Amino acid sequence: MSLDSRLNAWVEAGLIDLPTAERIRIHESSQQRPVLRWAIAGLGLFAVVLGIILLISANWDRIPHGLKLGGHMALLLGTAAAHWHWKQTGKLWPAEGALFLFAGVVLAGIALQSQVYQLTGPAWHALLLWLLLAGPALLLSGETRLTGLAFAALALVGPAVMAIDTIDDGGLWRLAQGGAMAVPTLLVALSLLLSERGPGFRLALRETGIVTLLAGASIVHFAWASNITPAQAGDNLVRLIPAALAAIGTLALGWRRAEIPRAILLPLMIGPPLAFALALGIPHPDGMASRLIGIAIYMALWSALARAAAVSGWNSLFAVAIAAIALRIFIIYIELFGSLAATGGGLVAGGLLLVG
Repeated sequence: MSLDSRLNAWVEAGLIDLPTAERIRIHESSQQRPVLRWAIAGLGLFAVVLGIILLISANWDRIPHGLKLGGHMALLLGTAAAHWHWKQTGKLWPAEGALFLFAGVVLAGIALQSQVYQLTGPAWHALLLWLLLAGPALLLSGETRLTGLAFAALALVGPAVMAIDTIDDGGLWRLAQGGAMAVPTLLVALSLLLSERGPGFRLALRETGIVTLLAGASIVHFAWASNITPAQAGDNLVRLIPAALAAIGTLALGWRRAEIPRAILLPLMIGPPLAFALALGIPHPDGMASRLIGIAIYMALWSALARAAAVSGWNSLFAVAIAAIALRIFIIYIELFGSLAATGGGLVAGGLLLVG
């Protein structure tokens, strides 16, 4: 309903009188922003920036290396100075935009240095360097979801690529890979520690960590459909050490801070590491019994989260939990029956059971 319709309905219901409705209408009209004008201006600026990028790209090989590096340094200093200026003057969103651009310019500079000096190496070297250079600025000065999501992406991507590229390496690399697995939990811990920071930044870290953690716990249960040898199980248990320590530390921190309901905190911190340990740390063949165990663990994890979300009033998490369970039920029917007709009949029966 539009504002006018609501005001008329409230007047007719006797909740407010006509002069009050008129004052509300005048106030709301004064707060409106020229969205169309700003949208057109934003589109024009985007076109200008894109045109400049295309012009530079078309003449890239003709630009001296010194000019490229100098231009990058000017952009780096310019975005940093703009962020500092707008931060000091209290302009939140311009400051956040400049900080976000600063992180992007840092990554562009790493790529430019590699191109100029023809450096070679794994991609995760560059991504971890990006985290080392841009991460502290985002972590120390970010206030909103924009920079919170940027920092969470930096923290997740680099270690994840490192873990994938070194998966066949042994020794201390297993602990490094475990450290990458612990990053989502550490993001939740950071959101609890940064109690003085803007709520947008902290919520971005917390939500990204929770989503990544639960997504990983959901995907790992498919390992029950794989053959895990004793040697592989032993390696995986070593990898799980950092993740388990991070979960225990975050659980203790969250229990003391009480920002996350304890009913949710317990299954959130214990469930995913336990699901990983059972799926990857116990030798098992690829058989029907193993698959059924994996399904049961998946259902137990999401059922515990659904119950905790219902008790705590986290309706979004409750909806996600129910959707995750429903999706897995659908996949079960595909696995068991194989044909659309049989699957359809099974889904009808399963749907009636769920409704009941």
